[in-house]
Amino acid sequence: MNTRVVTISRQVGTGGEEVAQAVAASLGLRFIDYQVIQRAAEEAGVSPETVSEAEHTPPLLTRLLEALARNPSMPVAAWADPVPLSTSPLFTSADYRGFVEDVIRDLATQGDCVIVGHAAQVILRDRFDTLRVLVTGSAQHRVRRIRAGMGVDEKEALKIIERTDHERLDYFRRFYESGWLSPSSYDLCISTDMLPPEQCAEVISRCAALR
Repeated sequence: MNTRVVTISRQVGTGGEEVAQAVAASLGLRFIDYQVIQRAAEEAGVSPETVSEAEHTPPLLTRLLEALARNPSMPVAAWADPVPLSTSPLFTSADYRGFVEDVIRDLATQGDCVIVGHAAQVILRDRFDTLRVLVTGSAQHRVRRIRAGMGVDEKEALKIIERTDHERLDYFRRFYESGWLSPSSYDLCISTDMLPPEQCAEVISRCAALR
């Protein structure tokens, strides 16, 4: 088997984490998720929460502060509500993204791992030993899983789906000029609508073994 790394991207409510864990167990690979943030935080010398926030769309004020940090000569008068430079972050969102990318590449070099999320499918797109997978599903089935897992009603579950999908789509546009849900970003797209997570994992494992 030439596959040494499997990246799993997933829409919320698809059971993607369960799929990834099953793939790791089936292939005897390390399961990597939150460890990416922890290692990136250690490299940056900040808290994991700080790096995690950078993986979401920053609010307008944060983006403005980061722009000012990049261009200190920008007139302070240009700001409707000036904020002292001392309150701006040590690193920008792009900087934290760089730390995450370095961790992803290091993990891929070590090999033998399943990496969940963190745009690994884009970062590792040129590696021949990496299988890039998207776990997807319809809103109807995703709502059902979210309601069962979080104890929320249908309306709230739909809001969660809409918010998370929008954030991730925007994130990939901003940082990678790439479509998060674009089939061309993946080697395999699989839905959990009709197949339970363990069967999806079996399909992915077989695909990895064929490479």
